[in-house]
This record gives sequence, C-alpha cells and structure tokens, in this order.
Amino acid sequence: MSAFVRSIGALVISAALAGPASAQQQCPTPKGGELPLKYTGGPTVPAITPCDLMTRLYIFADDSMRGRRAGTADNLRATGYIESELRRLGLTPAGDNGTFFQALPVVSRSLDTTSTITAGATTLKAGTDFLVTSSMLHPAEFTGTQLVYGGTLLDTTVNLPASVTNGRVVIFRPIAQGIDGDGIQRTPRGEAWVRWYNTLRRATVTQADQIPANAVRQASNSNATLFLVEQNATVNFSFTPHAVEVLLGAPLATASAGTVGAPFRADLKFVDTPRPARNVVASLPGTDAKLRGEYVALGAHSDHAGVTRPIDHDSLRAVNVVSRPEGANTHRQTTEDDEYVRIAQLKDSLHKARPIRMDSIYNGADVGGSGTVSLLEIAEALAKGSVKPKRSVLFVWHAGSELGTPWGSTWFTSHPTVSRDSIVAFLNLDAVGHGEATDETGVTKDEALVHGNPNYVQLIGARRQSTELGALVESVNALAKPGMSLDYSADADGHPDRPYCRNDQWVYGRYGIPTVFFTTGAHADWREPTDEPQYIQYQHMARVDQLVLATALRVANLDHRLTVDKPKPDPLAACQQ
Repeated sequence: MSAFVRSIGALVISAALAGPASAQQQCPTPKGGELPLKYTGGPTVPAITPCDLMTRLYIFADDSMRGRRAGTADNLRATGYIESELRRLGLTPAGDNGTFFQALPVVSRSLDTTSTITAGATTLKAGTDFLVTSSMLHPAEFTGTQLVYGGTLLDTTVNLPASVTNGRVVIFRPIAQGIDGDGIQRTPRGEAWVRWYNTLRRATVTQADQIPANAVRQASNSNATLFLVEQNATVNFSFTPHAVEVLLGAPLATASAGTVGAPFRADLKFVDTPRPARNVVASLPGTDAKLRGEYVALGAHSDHAGVTRPIDHDSLRAVNVVSRPEGANTHRQTTEDDEYVRIAQLKDSLHKARPIRMDSIYNGADVGGSGTVSLLEIAEALAKGSVKPKRSVLFVWHAGSELGTPWGSTWFTSHPTVSRDSIVAFLNLDAVGHGEATDETGVTKDEALVHGNPNYVQLIGARRQSTELGALVESVNALAKPGMSLDYSADADGHPDRPYCRNDQWVYGRYGIPTVFFTTGAHADWREPTDEPQYIQYQHMARVDQLVLATALRVANLDHRLTVDKPKPDPLAACQQ
C-alpha cells in the first residue's frame, strides 16, 4: 500500500470520527441493559456519532410513524422527515422534477366478483368457483389458456419443462396436513424447484366445494393487495374441485403430472386504487469537474411492515430471545420444554420491572430504520465535513422493500434520475444496529449460528461484480484502529436464506454495478414489533457507518472507475445467491 493511499485513508477515517462538537454531546447510556423507551436528542453535528444516530432513530422509528408501510400516509410522513433533513443539510434534490422525491406507481388491486371463466359451455363465477389472488394480472393473458397439473405442492421431484407450462396455469394438489414446507430451499434440488415454482402462473385447489367467504372478502378488499405497476409477479388462482374438473377435464385425484386441460377464457375485472409510495433521492456534487458526472450511490430502505394486532411487548420479546434468536427469520417454529421455563422466567422479570405494554407497531428501528438514519449521518458528514469527494455521491432511500419485492430499487434502476451507467458503485445499508456478542446473526455453510462482537459487520456481494471493490473495503477497514471484523458467511453461494437476493443491492448488481451490502444481520427483534430504538447498539452502528463513509470516499476519489471483472448478469434473470 502506497504512502499516498495510507494518508488519504487515514484522513477519511479521522474525518469520520472527528468533530469538535461530538465531544460535547451527551446522550443516555443503557441502564440495566436497555435505553429509554422515549428520547429527544439535541442538534446533530458533522461527525458520525452514536448520539446523532440515537436522536434520528428515536424520531424515525417512533410509534407516531406507525411502521412506515409503503402505500400509506405513514410512508409519506416518514419520507417527509428524510426530505426535511436533506433540505437542512443543503443537499441537491435528485428526484422527479427538481424535488427530493421519486413517486412509485403503487396501487391496491381488488377483484371484481362479476369476473368469470368460461370453458366450453360452462361458466365459472369468481367468489363461488374461483378466486384470483395475484397482484399482477392482465386479462388478455388468459384468453385461450389452459390448466396443467403440476403434482403435489412441494414435491421437488416434479419440475415440468417450459414447453408444458409456458402460457398455462399450473395447478398443484395441496400438501398433506401436518407437512412442514420450511427448509425446502436448504438443498440444491429444493432451491432449483423454488426457482421453477416462482416462474409459474399458479393455482391451488380448495378443500371446500365453494370458495370460503372470508377469502372472497379478502380478495375484494380495496386494501388487500399492494403492488408496483411494473413489477414482475406470478399469478395465483384458487379453484374449487368442481372448477378443476371442468378446466382439467378430470378430477385432480386421477390426474398425472403434466396433464393438460381444454382451453378456457377468463373475463377478469379488477379495481385499482392508487396508493402513496416514494423514493427519496439526493446528491452531493463532486469537486472534480471531470469526475462529478459519475456517482457513488448509497442506499437504504425507508419503509417497514406497518401495524399488526396488539400483543404484550415483553412476552413476545421473551419468546424471541429464548427460542427465536433470529426473530421472524428463525426457521424452526417449535419450542423445547426447557425453553418454556426460561421464557416464563424472563417474562416475569420484565413484567416486574415495568407495567405490561401492549404493542402493535412494527417500528423497524433496525430493519429499515438503522440504514435510513445511517445514510442521513453520512450525508451530514459529507455535506458539513471538511473532506469532499471528487465524484458525486447519490443517496437513495427506497420504498417498498418490506412488501415482498424491492419496489423502490426496482423502479429507480428502471427509471433512474441520473444515468444508470454513471453509477460506479452502490453501497447498501440495512439492519446495522445490532451485531453484539449476544446476537445470533446468521447461518453459515455448516448451519452454525454466527455470534457478533463489538467490531462485527457482514459484507454481502462485495466481489460479485468487482474484485477491486471487495479488496478496497478490506483496505479501508485495515486503516481503522481497530478495524471491523468482516463476516462473509452470509454471502456464500447457495446460502439458504438468500440474503444477497433479498436486498436492494442485487437489483443494482443485475445491471453490472459493483455493490456491497453492509449489515449486522438478524437478531431476536428482526421484523418483530419489538424492533425499537431502545434496543439498538448505537456505538456499534456508528462504527459501521464510519466504515461505509470511508469506503464511499475512497471509491469517489479513485483516479479510475472501479474495475468490473465479473460477467454482467442478465437483468431480467432471477437472482442467484
């Protein structure tokens, strides 16, 4: 490593850590292992500090944001806070029409129950004989199509060729009661089956002779299904046994895999209602006239899962801490006998320490929240600090990442507000607020849980497009004293949780843009109502953010564009972990 690189790296890291105002900041320290439920901080400072992160996150993940669900007014309120901070910091709007916002064409779609399907002389009625539960559907696609039997659901020995399934609707027999489908992706054969399954227009058969009334109400609910207008999604039908016999020409019980029915015509009607969702986009112009047309992009997602039914907060947390160490990402759903005892003990101790608190809000302090406020901290460090990048820096807060598909990053990369080819790298942050030694943060190749430490961070995708980017992150980290402990286990090919494919960076990576995802991984509060600001490790998060800032500055100040030495993926192909 040259003396020049060492000096620049040291300057970057010292700028991230330093700041005369930071020494004067005072913020709460954990008492009994926890921070307060509510907190109001003071003014933020140019340096990245735990106090600043705490101040921002207690605002952004407060109950008043009601889970920030995309498609709701809560999403507008949350993104409005981000915009107000960007204006205060003096960043340049980089959204639509000179604003900080990029609107997403999100709608809720409900089924009109006057819809019908006609096969020969028989007419099947929506709500009686069938339902369509997909979010994405164009009626013209179902004129003259056919039903084909795909075997029993989760039977990985059946994988029909495209010549049989293309243009048709594949129907599956339900799995037997008591069979658990969890873990099907944990073998190469199972993962291949899932990829095949996800490409299909699908159907299932109901157990009853008529579509259940509650299912009809759900499909007809104007708030039932949200989707991005241009997203690629599968189509899901639900048929009664009578409808299957009409369309397949025989009862399902007598059919063999690959059996194809007669053509049918579907007259499907829907009601679309626009719903609010938006990305927030800002830029910091570079200082070099030749390089400022290129961008180092930093991203996070701002949304979370909204509101659920009320539950005892401390009881839920006791269950998760003891038996669901990765929260909603925990694969096993059973609880051992000795765990019931420990859960009861922990719950009783929590109830003795404070009144019972019912909780119904997915605050998303770590998931969504930590990445969002980290980007704001990095933006302030660049806007108000003394070290300025040669290339421009683009900040994108994506919406819709928690609703099953990465809406915001999909829309932005398909409709970028800067030239997509001008983006030289994309650094993604999410769930960077944990990773301490008590957390079980991921699954390695040998299924052993990884425990964090004060320096812990996971890197995902750092070398998938550019070997140089992966080496650069390690070089920057080596200059920090102490450096972070870099964990690559979640980036393993074929990882059962598919973390590379489940986050926004893969959407950028599919266009050949070098990416890296910084995260501290899952934990007991992961995607649970207990994911609140009081449980976040702010010192740890600040150190991760300082590494991201130093990495962004190194990329922005390179005398060349990052080398992309891996084959450019097909942007229309499914993601491969």
